[in-house]
Parts: sequence; structure tokens; C-alpha cells
Amino acid sequence: MTCPFHAGLYYLGEGKGWARKFTEDDSREGIIKALNETSYGKCVFRSNNDVVDHQVDNMEFEDGATATFSMSGFTREQTRMVQIMGTKSEIRGNMEGNSISIYDFLTKHETIIRFDNPVGGHGGGDNGIVRSFLRGIDNVGVNENISSAAVSFRSHLMAFAAEESRVNKGKSLKGVVFLVEFKS
Repeated sequence: MTCPFHAGLYYLGEGKGWARKFTEDDSREGIIKALNETSYGKCVFRSNNDVVDHQVDNMEFEDGATATFSMSGFTREQTRMVQIMGTKSEIRGNMEGNSISIYDFLTKHETIIRFDNPVGGHGGGDNGIVRSFLRGIDNVGVNENISSAAVSFRSHLMAFAAEESRVNKGKSLKGVVFLVEFKS
């Protein structure tokens, strides 16, 4: 096998935990059987799979702030990283490393905050969203929380607009999508 993305190499090796997505039998034999019987064993380069494998989105907000979302399926680390750059400091988060780094541009001092290993999906985020949702039920009308329908709608709208831009980049103004027009 010379393909670095061969399903068997991945799901029988470092990605063994992900095999639970397509089989309940995570023994070597069970995974091989499922790879032979499901689309998870197909070569992504020789199938009708059209899932995005890389994407860059630039966003500009009404207050002038900008954000860039960059995703690639072809990286050494299969994790989520966040980098926030301000005028005085930079914050970097690494989901796999369970850490946040704060770097002060003036003092050149870096503070690293490490977290306990997360429990649950999405680096523990799934449990946090459920907790927030339940707190929101207890405090209806008090404040909008991170799992409210309004916040969820806005974040999903941004994701749908990014996908619209990616899919139709040649059909519109160079892929530009105005959120105010998109949601109508």
C-alpha cells in the first residue's frame, strides 16, 4: 500500500477509534469486514465522494473585525486549532494538546494554560453545549447562551454561507456571499 490515505491503514492504525462510525465490531476482523462492505473502504480518489477536503473562508464583520477559517483534510495533526490575533497579544488553542497559549507582543511573555483530558465528543465541547442548553432552560429569558437557538442559527448560517461561497465561487462575485442577503 503506497497511498498515505488508505482506509485500511488508517482505521486499523491511528484511526481505530473512528471505525466505530461504521462498525460496532472494532476488532481487526470486524473493521476489515466493514471496510469491505461499506463505503468507508472505498478510495476517496476513486469514488463519487465530493466532500470538501480543503477550504479557506475570509469573513468580514460589520464592526470591521475579520476572521479566516482554514480547513484541510491533509495535515499531520488531525485536530482543531484556533489562532486569535489582536493588537496586544495572540491566543492559540490546540484541541489535541488540550491547551491555550497567550502571547503578549510587548513583553514577549507566553502563558500556557493546560486543561484536563476532555470527556466526550468534540474535545468535550458536546458536553459543554448540553450543559449550557440545560442552564438556558433554567434561565429562560435571562441571557442568550452559547447553545440558544438564536446563536445556533447564526453560526449555522455562517457555515451555510461559507459552503455557498465554496460551491458557487465561479458563479457569483468571486464567491462573495453577503450574510444579510443570504438569510433572506
